[in-house]
Amino acid sequence: MTVQNPRLKFGLPELVADQSLYALMLTSTVLFWAAGLLTLVQAAVIVTLAYARAPVGFLARLVAISWISIGLFQFTASVLAGVWREEPVTGVAQLFGFGVFGWIMGGLAIWAGAAHGLSSRLIIRSVALLGAIIIPLALIGALGVALGLPHLYSGYTIPMLIAPHSPAALLYGSAAIYISEETLGELKTRLVLFYPYTTALGLGGIGITMISLLEKDWRLRLMGMAGGIVGVVFSWSRLALGAMLLCALGWIWLKVSLPLRLLFITLALVALFFISVADVDWINFLLSIQDRVDGVRAGSSLARHLIYEKSFEGFLQSPIFGYGWIGPSVHPKEILPIGSHSTVYGLLYTGGIMAFGAFVVAISITVIASFIRLNSEKGERRDEAIVLLLLSLTLLFFCKYESLFSITLPCSYIFAFIGGALEPHDHRPDKDIAFTSSSMPRRYHGS
Repeated sequence: MTVQNPRLKFGLPELVADQSLYALMLTSTVLFWAAGLLTLVQAAVIVTLAYARAPVGFLARLVAISWISIGLFQFTASVLAGVWREEPVTGVAQLFGFGVFGWIMGGLAIWAGAAHGLSSRLIIRSVALLGAIIIPLALIGALGVALGLPHLYSGYTIPMLIAPHSPAALLYGSAAIYISEETLGELKTRLVLFYPYTTALGLGGIGITMISLLEKDWRLRLMGMAGGIVGVVFSWSRLALGAMLLCALGWIWLKVSLPLRLLFITLALVALFFISVADVDWINFLLSIQDRVDGVRAGSSLARHLIYEKSFEGFLQSPIFGYGWIGPSVHPKEILPIGSHSTVYGLLYTGGIMAFGAFVVAISITVIASFIRLNSEKGERRDEAIVLLLLSLTLLFFCKYESLFSITLPCSYIFAFIGGALEPHDHRPDKDIAFTSSSMPRRYHGS
């Protein structure tokens, strides 16, 4: 008599640690977001995938470990500068905050992305579908704005019901389509969706747009890119809009032939010559662009300058280990803490030279590894390497004006894609799985 396998056979998927699990998480984003559990689920999936398998390629391992090391150095700084020196009770809780945890999760996402090939056809299509979902949600938001609703927000999620006054629950456990955000008296209606704040949506939209470029089906590619661009534009993040423009120019530059590049350079030099002959002070014109950008949302720009000034002053007072975690708000009524809104100034304030140095090493290794991969690939894999490089440069572009540690989980597909694209093609498991019912693993059809 044979013993039957005791597993239930109702056609439910068998959740195993592979790229199909990550794809399922991406395509189920709306459900987890509506329940307020998206961040928790993202963390659980990434840790599971990172634990199940290790990358083979040296570059992917090196990049992942370098990002994890930022969190470890920040943890050390938090112990020495916070728990040990000043606030032993409060400080213990800070050790498990996003200031430490976010960096580690970014590194684990890169590790898992390389180990499980999270830049494959399956993941690209899942990201494109995520972008497509943004479009109807944005239309619902547009309807709410037309009806005069100041925000479209649900606080009836599991984290908000458990801890309604927790800032972490509000940022990572609520569900909002759009919010009315005020900074030093300026009010702006901004799309936010699955992200803790609007600039995170801007970065996420860039990731969705660039990854969707690699989708084979032109209809899904257009929908994914359209959703990503909608996220970037209606987040009203000046940083994201600028980065999106640079990514578009970078994609065009790296895709065209050498003669066309030489033509572009020649035209640019000719234009520069005529500008100089016309006695146009183009250097001061370029320098004035920053002032014009700051003037678009003067209140936000002023708040950031105040934060950066106080952060640097704090760094000078404790340059080695910093202060352990972010400080008090620079504004008596609004939440604008010292050490926030910038990876550069934030790490200098919270982790000193030690944590900031770890970040410089990590982002440098990431960009250099991206260039190495770009110069070693051809054909379709080169397109993947182009997106890898542009996403790496986008993180570098964001680091001065945004705290990357708070975005690693909401934008985990960016870090996972970086890991997957860094892994050599012949080392990736389940290469180029198509997102179709005929080619998905058998466990997704029942048994």
